[in-house]
Amino acid sequence: MASIKELKAARKFGPGYFINEQMELRGWVQEELAQVLGISLKHLNTIMQDKQPLTTDIALKLSSAFQTSPQYWLNLDNDYRLWLEQDKHDHLAMVELKATIYSRMPIRDMMKKGWIKHTRDFKELITEVKHFWGIDQVDFAFLDASLLPLCKKSSAYNQFNASYAATWFQMAKTISSHMECPAYNKPGLELLYKQIASYTTQNDGITRFINDLHANGVRFLVLPHLEKTYLDGAAFFQEDKPVIVYTARYKRIDNFWFTVAHEIAHILKHLDDKTPYILDNLREEASDKHEVEANKLAAKHLKHGEILSWLDPHLNYLTVKNVTDCSQALNIHPAIIISALAFNKQLSYRNQSLFNEDVLQLIPKQYIHPSIHP
Repeated sequence: MASIKELKAARKFGPGYFINEQMELRGWVQEELAQVLGISLKHLNTIMQDKQPLTTDIALKLSSAFQTSPQYWLNLDNDYRLWLEQDKHDHLAMVELKATIYSRMPIRDMMKKGWIKHTRDFKELITEVKHFWGIDQVDFAFLDASLLPLCKKSSAYNQFNASYAATWFQMAKTISSHMECPAYNKPGLELLYKQIASYTTQNDGITRFINDLHANGVRFLVLPHLEKTYLDGAAFFQEDKPVIVYTARYKRIDNFWFTVAHEIAHILKHLDDKTPYILDNLREEASDKHEVEANKLAAKHLKHGEILSWLDPHLNYLTVKNVTDCSQALNIHPAIIISALAFNKQLSYRNQSLFNEDVLQLIPKQYIHPSIHP
């Protein structure tokens, strides 16, 4: 991969610049110099603009006209031509490095979200990229060696650009690293997981649940997904404390509860030294065994089985009253009932707007990153 140690600070001048200096000293115009050299005005204009290399004949004529050596003019021209070639190579290296950065990171989307500074200056962009990753040189070998192989274990790997996902994950880690949290209490999280359904019908249930996650040493944050990643959430450990990230890709109550339940399953069952993090696209059909198990556990704790059993007699002609009655009987939010029916292919996903509202209005602001759009 190309790298640029420094960008050019100054322009190298060709023979034309110094010919013009000599003309000014003598008060000549180009027509007069063309007459002196015995060449056409058009030819002289080409030389003055450094559009072509100096010939030995022109160098000899210039030396005679300005009392210098022919080598002086040939050296000026040679140095200028070498500088042009180097400048061309530096420009190509810059283009290559830009292409690498943009292929590894969704720069436009990151600038739009305020994750990196909005700039058109390439040196400034390089500084931003280095700061974002905490690296000294723009070299993505570390990404290929560490993060991307683990991204392949994610259910979403084949559905989105893995480098963009790794970029999103880096942002999630950076934010969560600054969040204060008590020591992780695994038994407390297990108990909270068993009680998750009861929170869905409580006043301020989402706020209470997030606060109880925090009390048990689980960091929670809302961070929007990046373009081409299609992420719903993630789970990982940081400094021996679990982190749950929700993207609000779908800003629905049912999506929040299922995503959080899914990520808790990963924390309790799947994260270890071999799988330190999992990124999730929950709209894709689960094939990985961890994803299948996490879906089953989330469905279990959100009472999908009980919902299907309770509503089975009504599935041929389901009414809103059936759903609200089921909600009261099972103490589960009606939006989750619609979601359970859709998840189990008993109802179209088009019905998921029922009983749902913008979940971002129910999540405490301190957990929502400013880059997310309500």
